[in-house]
Amino acid sequence: MRAKLKTPFDHRAALQAVLKVGDGRGFVVEGSRGRYVITAAHCLPSFPPAISFSDTEERTYRSLLGPIGSQCSVWAECMFVDPIADIAVLGSPDDQNLPKQADKYEALLENMLALSIAEAPRHSRGWLLSLDCDWFSCKVQHVGGPLWTTAAAEGIRGGMSGSPILLDDGKAIGVVVAGGGSEIDDDVPTEGGPDPWLVGNLPGWLLRELASA
Repeated sequence: MRAKLKTPFDHRAALQAVLKVGDGRGFVVEGSRGRYVITAAHCLPSFPPAISFSDTEERTYRSLLGPIGSQCSVWAECMFVDPIADIAVLGSPDDQNLPKQADKYEALLENMLALSIAEAPRHSRGWLLSLDCDWFSCKVQHVGGPLWTTAAAEGIRGGMSGSPILLDDGKAIGVVVAGGGSEIDDDVPTEGGPDPWLVGNLPGWLLRELASA
């Protein structure tokens, strides 16, 4: 049985949605045609060619995904990338050309939690995932564009890129991509942004899939 997130926010269960993407992270969502991984665009080793008729091989990354704390060994195909907003969507490799790699992708994501996404309130408490895999609170501001985080209880570090920004109910509203501003010990920032806003920066086809799943 696939994991489901309990409300109010179940911190332990929410960890089951996060996985490793290269040197960063990503998190799982479920659409009507399958499961996808949302991550920061800069976690990708390269961008696919900007042509609509690129080959599957040109859009597929080898050994990009893996469980948190493990080596990356699972392949994934880039389904969408926005280098300006710094957000990307990964999906299963083509199951006709790469059936074994598609099976490994499905096996990795099968028992993980798929997060729901929500609109971002103008001001709210948010939750970020530390490098030690502990959730800590912050304040999130959204005024129609990217998200900005402040007053983080812990530092926002580079390896956190691609992690979800969650609300109190465990729904995702954004992606961690940047830290800056006020600092704590060792010059680690406790403010972040601009971070991608999921409802505003994800492609329409995926938003429709998530809504109908």
